[in-house]
Amino acid sequence: MKKKLIIVVAVIALSGCAGLTQMQDTVTKFDQGAHSVSTAQMSLFHQVQAAECNRNFYEKAFNFAQGEKQWKKWNKDKGNKGEEFPFDLIEPCTNKELTDDQLSIRQKLMDTITLYADAIKALANGTDDTDLSTNSKSVASNIQTLATQQKFTAITSTDTAALNTAVVTITNLILDHKKYKEIKEAASAVQQELTTIVAELKNENISDIKGLQSKKETFSNEYRTAVLASRKKRDVASFLDIVDAHNNISLIFPSPPNADQLNKTLDALVAANQALANAENGGEIPEISDFISRAQQAVTLFNSSK
Repeated sequence: MKKKLIIVVAVIALSGCAGLTQMQDTVTKFDQGAHSVSTAQMSLFHQVQAAECNRNFYEKAFNFAQGEKQWKKWNKDKGNKGEEFPFDLIEPCTNKELTDDQLSIRQKLMDTITLYADAIKALANGTDDTDLSTNSKSVASNIQTLATQQKFTAITSTDTAALNTAVVTITNLILDHKKYKEIKEAASAVQQELTTIVAELKNENISDIKGLQSKKETFSNEYRTAVLASRKKRDVASFLDIVDAHNNISLIFPSPPNADQLNKTLDALVAANQALANAENGGEIPEISDFISRAQQAVTLFNSSK
């Protein structure tokens, strides 16, 4: 009888370990997915900056190429007296649509998501790994300070307060995640806040992709004007310019990736967190598998479109 009791206890213990191991694996995948979607999202933001720099340079180049007529118009608009149209082949780019400071804020918004995933992972690993690094805590604390100062801005100004409140709530969890006894409790505590952040990112992605497409179309129209002028002067030889135009348009302004792809990945992040909030130890979680698959695809797609 005693032997049977020992076996039963051992089986129960092993079952509990298996459940814990499964949950650790699940949360590790969630963490990997969060870092992947952050990489894809930041790739899009960098593309937005690069597109603005290219647009600014080639717009000036196009005006410069039109010669005296365009210079006179420019001087008249500016109230100048016969100055030559300014054009610098090596002029450094200064982003105004998405400044470096704004890019830094968006990086911190994505850091909020990845640090949260790191905290959940640390919690899943138990007492041997419940502490985040000193650097991670410092980053989280800095993000929280920015949020309390309302530094995170939404596309719609009325949504800014909710966005900053969401960041504060999630960074609170990051800095004090050890108070949660279960993964589901921690995930549930920030589900609404995570949804708020994702909603804002999705809105911005739609706007950014439209902006990228608009810049490409403007550049294409300018190139077409140049090709028409070439055809008048070079006749059939202008075919070579047309070939160059076709290749250069795609090289300088690659077709923007589909915002829907990235936004569905962000939706999958929210769904995966909700699944963690409802999860019991043991068993695979389909939402986690879907999330990491979409996140990996998004990284590939957005990196290839640079």
